[in-house]
Amino acid sequence: MMTKNFWIAVIVGGVVVNALDFAIMGNVLQNMYFVNMSSMNQTANPLWYIIGDFLAAFVFTWFYDKVYRSFEGGMQGGMKFGIYAGVLVNFPAMIFLHLMFKDYPYSLSWIMTVYGIIWSSILGSVVGKLYVKAASASAA
Repeated sequence: MMTKNFWIAVIVGGVVVNALDFAIMGNVLQNMYFVNMSSMNQTANPLWYIIGDFLAAFVFTWFYDKVYRSFEGGMQGGMKFGIYAGVLVNFPAMIFLHLMFKDYPYSLSWIMTVYGIIWSSILGSVVGKLYVKAASASAA
């Protein structure tokens, strides 16, 4: 059930990962992409990246809700879930980017894999801190 704290976790998580992506993808890794990939699309509207991060935070929180009882809750449980989710989503998918895209460096594949796991663990910490699932009536 999507409660008030579910939506708070989605919104705050979305803000956090947008800030993280702006700092890392928009500043730290930006030159690595442009130097190595001549076919980068530089005309995409940045609003889509913002929307995408909020959608990712929504899906992440929704899935966390479904497996909530498998983790101890709180920041530590959320981070543990985030690490598992990060490995599931990013490895080995990001490693194969250098095989699919011309001029995509193998080293950047590994950087994106590690960054994706860190990204998920940070989002997991935020969601774990903010989202507390209500006890079901049968558990009471």
